[in-house]
Amino acid sequence: SNKLSFSITSMGYSKNIIYRNKAKLHDDIYVTGNLGDSFVGLKILQNKINTTQKFKSYFVKKYFEPEIQIKLTKELLKFANSSIDISDGLIDDLGKMINKQKLSYKVWEEQIPISKNLKSYLRKNGLKKSNFISNGDDYQILFTASADKSRIIKSISKKLSVKISRIGKITSNHKKSSFISQKGEYLLVKNSGYKHQF
Repeated sequence: SNKLSFSITSMGYSKNIIYRNKAKLHDDIYVTGNLGDSFVGLKILQNKINTTQKFKSYFVKKYFEPEIQIKLTKELLKFANSSIDISDGLIDDLGKMINKQKLSYKVWEEQIPISKNLKSYLRKNGLKKSNFISNGDDYQILFTASADKSRIIKSISKKLSVKISRIGKITSNHKKSSFISQKGEYLLVKNSGYKHQF
């Protein structure tokens, strides 16, 4: 039937069943892999960033060969309430994932996973992590799950050797999502059409 072929094409590269609008209050928010590497790769390719050869080859490779978490998508149904592929950037896609629900989120910058290379690149250049973690091109999966699923998530992460980090919580005040900086400041995130102004 037509309906079937449509539902497959709309799933994009990962062929997984993406549940939007199914997040539950108090869900934990998780993300796979590391964020930001391929954004740096893109900037290097555009000659907007100049750095050491070692960093260059690492980040450019991440841009051309993102980790696509296909193995995990098959397992998602076991524990995720909602999920989305990150394509536009963490904050935009968080907004899309909870979309029309009267919910919001709290995300802790400190818990957002970045690679050792990105950490040391930021440190060497005195740059802010928050400018590098929500720019799209990450091809990771963002999902929510109830708190009692944390053990199964840990074991699946180990079994598939896919890094999975808990970065926040779904909260109830749907007008106010917040991004909590490493210094502990609450930065307000407007839920609609928000662009990265950290």
